[in-house]
Amino acid sequence: MSEVLRSDHGDCAVLTLNRPDQLNTINTALVDALERELDILATDATRGVLLTGSGRAFCVGTDLKENHGDNDAWLARIHALVERLYHFPKPLVAAINGLALGGGLEFASACLFRVAVSSAKLGLPEVKLSLIPSYGGTQLISRLIGENRALELMLGGDPITAAEAREIGLVNLVVAEGGDLVTEALAYLGRFSRHSRVAVASIRRAVSEGAALDHREALKLEARLAAEIGHSADAAEGVAAFLEKRKPVWRDR
Repeated sequence: MSEVLRSDHGDCAVLTLNRPDQLNTINTALVDALERELDILATDATRGVLLTGSGRAFCVGTDLKENHGDNDAWLARIHALVERLYHFPKPLVAAINGLALGGGLEFASACLFRVAVSSAKLGLPEVKLSLIPSYGGTQLISRLIGENRALELMLGGDPITAAEAREIGLVNLVVAEGGDLVTEALAYLGRFSRHSRVAVASIRRAVSEGAALDHREALKLEARLAAEIGHSADAAEGVAAFLEKRKPVWRDR
């Protein structure tokens, strides 16, 4: 059985981390399988992706029982995977079904949005082992919730509830216990996957790249992207569909 399972739901796919007996800890086989699935999803007809876990955990971090070989090479590979999740060309939502700790929370934080069941626990306990979050968490989570709250989470090392994560902006939506997490997360994902990928990509670029620029240069970037997308086939289709009072048919170009 693969360490990552795929199921399709309409025009969206669900990837399930599948090492439930090990709380979906991250080992080489899981990384291999996740990379393979992302290779396929990047170019197929899928419009959105949900990442979740099997059993009672989303993922509790690195499998410390496995020898990953050269630590620098392993970390470089994980950072490349995190970057890939962060910049994935289709909306990618983490559906946090239980424990999301260490590298598991870092993987979830690399996704575009996060939905969590109310009983989920989220945390970065590395400091308790005299380690640091090293799967992108020091950067990703600081950007999501601000430096001060991120430091509180990382330096304390204790997990927080889904409700607390929602309050500080780490989680976008909390699903009540007893609700169908995947169904509700797919409905949430559908809010973003239904739009032209050209527009979605341009908005994401404007926000992420603009954050590193001063206000004047950021506005120039916005104007350039607006001009580029204004000449796209989907922009023409979107305007035509609005005027004709019909649903647009996106060509993603």
